[in-house]
Amino acid sequence: MRARSAAERATSEVRDSEATIRKTLAERELAEEALRESEELYRELVENANDIVFTLDFEGQITSINRAAEVTTEYSQNELLAMKIGQILSTESASAGERMLSNKMSGQRRTNYEVEVVSKTGRILTLEISSRLVYRSGEPVGIQGIARDISTRRRAEEALREADQRALFEYERLLERISALAQALGTARDLTTIYRGLREFTKVSIPCNGFFVSLYDPIRDVRTACYGWGDDKEIDISALPPMPVTTSGPNSRAVRTGEVIITDDYMQTTRGHPSVIVGPDNGLRPQSSLAVPMAVMGRIIGTIEVQSYELGAYTQEHVTAMIMAANLTAVAIENVRLLKRESNAREAAEESNRLKDEFLATVSHELRTPLTAILGWSRLLEEGSLDDQVANQAIESIRRNAKAQTRIVDDILDVSRIITGNLLFDLHPVELASVIEAAINAVRPTADAKGVRLEAEFDSAPLVVSGDANRLQQVIWNLISNGVKFTEKGGCVSLCLRQVNSSVEIKVADTGQGISPEFLPFVFDRFRQADSTSTRQHGGLGLGLAIARHLVEIHGGTIRAESPGNGSGATFTLKLPLVNCGDKASVLGTTEVVIPESPYQPQELLSGLSVLVVDDDVDTLELMATALKSRQANVTAVSSAVDALIAIKANRPDVLISDIAMPNEDGYALIEKVRLLDHGEDQAIPAVAITAYAKEEDRERALSSGFQIYLPKPVELTELVSVIARAARREF
Repeated sequence: MRARSAAERATSEVRDSEATIRKTLAERELAEEALRESEELYRELVENANDIVFTLDFEGQITSINRAAEVTTEYSQNELLAMKIGQILSTESASAGERMLSNKMSGQRRTNYEVEVVSKTGRILTLEISSRLVYRSGEPVGIQGIARDISTRRRAEEALREADQRALFEYERLLERISALAQALGTARDLTTIYRGLREFTKVSIPCNGFFVSLYDPIRDVRTACYGWGDDKEIDISALPPMPVTTSGPNSRAVRTGEVIITDDYMQTTRGHPSVIVGPDNGLRPQSSLAVPMAVMGRIIGTIEVQSYELGAYTQEHVTAMIMAANLTAVAIENVRLLKRESNAREAAEESNRLKDEFLATVSHELRTPLTAILGWSRLLEEGSLDDQVANQAIESIRRNAKAQTRIVDDILDVSRIITGNLLFDLHPVELASVIEAAINAVRPTADAKGVRLEAEFDSAPLVVSGDANRLQQVIWNLISNGVKFTEKGGCVSLCLRQVNSSVEIKVADTGQGISPEFLPFVFDRFRQADSTSTRQHGGLGLGLAIARHLVEIHGGTIRAESPGNGSGATFTLKLPLVNCGDKASVLGTTEVVIPESPYQPQELLSGLSVLVVDDDVDTLELMATALKSRQANVTAVSSAVDALIAIKANRPDVLISDIAMPNEDGYALIEKVRLLDHGEDQAIPAVAITAYAKEEDRERALSSGFQIYLPKPVELTELVSVIARAARREF
């Protein structure tokens, strides 16, 4: 039994062992099947990979390689398996391959490197390889690696490097050209030189068959063509009119947006817009254009337009080049403009200084000449050696020369008032015939003495303008006296007054020496004289015509001068606006226009009037006192404000005559104290201010201070007598 039990146990153990073995074998078969499937999957994965997967032994023999190598190297798998790695490497990469093997043998586990492979057809390919050692039983048995074809990437990178190098080279050349342009523009002193320098830069920098520059006027909003070039020659653009800036058209858009405008259908784009195109004589027409704005500190000053016969000729590189050139050109143009303005200002200042010096010399001459006669004749009269006839001649000469000096001073004061805007006018309806007759009568004695004939022709109908009769007479007198002065004996000065449409036209023509074409544009300028040399034949300050023009313009009129040239006489034409015809009858019916030859009555007497005269200048004081006494006035003459107040308190005068500028207390202080003394009196003392300060503000100050009448020196004695009589009657 015991043996049987042992046998059964043994049999059971055998059966269990067999089952275990069968199970183990089954599991092994399953593991082997899974391994085979995994290896097959791996093999398929390797075979179908885009990258080359290979193994090498330590002799460099290719022991395995996938199909991707066939596509890359153009060798079959079998051919590659029969080759060593060095056989497909380029000469340069073979040594790198040997170093790779050596490094692997020395224990380097993983390396990454690039090699050049020569394909079967001789193509050079660049492979990026990553490799490692393969171990068995802990011992290295070979090399496994993956190679990727990066030839396309390397070619792209090389092309990019070459492009960068070319761009850098072109940019360096551009900078050299820009530097040369900057030097050329920096030394330019005129616009044409600037345009030509820019043209040469443009020709070598971008496609250029036509080149045009225009300057922009923001006030009128127009462009003006300033320079043109095309087909290797400059184009005359001087006759082109200004071109309005719109919202379309390449140049207009460049001005409006401040951006570069590229046009690839030039003829179509510019249709209907004013433009200058290249190629009118060779049958070609521009296909592309580049319009570049020129700006200084954000302000557009013009445009540069470049045209090409090629379609699509311009790129971003061309835009960059022209923007840099346009900025330099804009600054250069502004510099030339500034230099021109500075030069013009300097020339004007130099001319002004020259004219001022000439004017001062002329003033000195014109003042000294009558002074010579005045001093000379007064000395002879003082000696008492002259007979009655010569003495009367001396007195007349002194009077005439004193009047000449007065006219000189009046002209200078008028110019001063014109410059400061203080020239006053008393505007009324004025009938011009009487004004002209008064002017002719004033000049006639001089004309008769010189033997010059005066002729006048008036329109039959009264011609009335709104104006200041005295100032209009001054204008006419100046024109007629100029004609007499520059006309030789036997000549004629004619005047014609007529209506032309809604204006009055006055023509003053003479047969005198005429005006040269060179001087004619400056005939109305202040201080200008055709002959300012020391040998000139005619005197004067060169102010009369300047004053006349200003007076005419203030009256709303115009004046112009015409002359065929030297020796051919001159004609001055004056036009003034006519008073409305509907108002003329009422004007003539209600206003009597009178221009008397003299507003004063020389023989007017001042019998019984008490006159207080105050002046610190002894000669003037004695002169006025003597003149007033000769008109039977009771005169008290004092030389200071203090003495005047004492005299007023002692004997209240009928009229006070006072100078303004006096030492210690002036005329303003005197009149203030006189008005304080007037308090409690029935009537204030009439006061007349007489002063050499003849500006309008001086007049206003005198009248506002308490004087009722203002007289500028020098004063005609007859005028003084008349003014005193008027003051005594309180006709202020």
